[in-house]
Amino acid sequence: MWKRLKLIRERIKTYEYSPRYSRLAGDIAVFEPQLQKRISDFKGVDKQWIKSAETLLNQAKIFLEVYKIDEGWKSLHAAQRYVFFAMDKLERLACAKALVKEAEKLNEWRKDGIISLLCTKRDEITEVPSAEVLFQAAGLKDENYNNQYYMNRLSRNLFWLLSVLLFVVLTLIVAYFLICIPSFGDELANNLNPVEYLTGVILFGILGALTSAILFTRNLSQSSRIKEISSSQVMVFSKVFIGAGFSVFIFLLLRSTLADSIKLFAFTISKPLDYFTIAFASGFTERLAQKSMGLIIGNIEVKKPKSSGSDITE
Repeated sequence: MWKRLKLIRERIKTYEYSPRYSRLAGDIAVFEPQLQKRISDFKGVDKQWIKSAETLLNQAKIFLEVYKIDEGWKSLHAAQRYVFFAMDKLERLACAKALVKEAEKLNEWRKDGIISLLCTKRDEITEVPSAEVLFQAAGLKDENYNNQYYMNRLSRNLFWLLSVLLFVVLTLIVAYFLICIPSFGDELANNLNPVEYLTGVILFGILGALTSAILFTRNLSQSSRIKEISSSQVMVFSKVFIGAGFSVFIFLLLRSTLADSIKLFAFTISKPLDYFTIAFASGFTERLAQKSMGLIIGNIEVKKPKSSGSDITE
């Protein structure tokens, strides 16, 4: 029993049992004896690749010790690419065929880049590529996975931030209902004062903005390009604040005398829950704010008059 508790404590205190750490540590442990065997069996003259591979492998170990997992993967992949310089023609040909098959998983431009390097015809290797060409082609493949790991880390950090904010907002909404809305009867609309109305609208507007941001982050993680600006915390907070601002704007518009003139919705809105629902939608998407501004200021585009030439021909 005590041994199990001690093991659980060690797992919590150290990085060694985390999946990302264990995966990189396992690959380093497997590759290191393979590299040593390659070095001992190598009979060539140019041994410059040996120093580069060993340096990169040591860098990967250092990065692993300080839990810089992405940097460790980059160093390990680079060290593995230098092994091409120790391969004979048959091994290089086999690696080239494997790279072409692996390219099917990559995005289009990296796939085309690898195929153009290794194949003289489409998807067909007619000659053994050199170690330099294999090094470059494998670099394209590794760059794709390194970018994917980096995007996963950005998305994970954003999901954690948004999840914490979502929990806080949901807690505030529950507290708001307990304090300001003890019942859902007909007297609800009469009991809420303007400040309580505005507080509920802001909370539900932020809830809609957070929901939209979570969906945006999910779509961002599926992109093949790194979008650091759109995935930063500043951009996330700006989306939340803009969503809350839109919700307040729509609420004030619906409570103003303009509501009857512009007819923003085909249905009537009178109860607080109606306003809260609209506030969520306003925070979720900016279309309501754009539609409202279009109805308020009208169509400012000036239509061009028809040319007189058409009248003459007719």
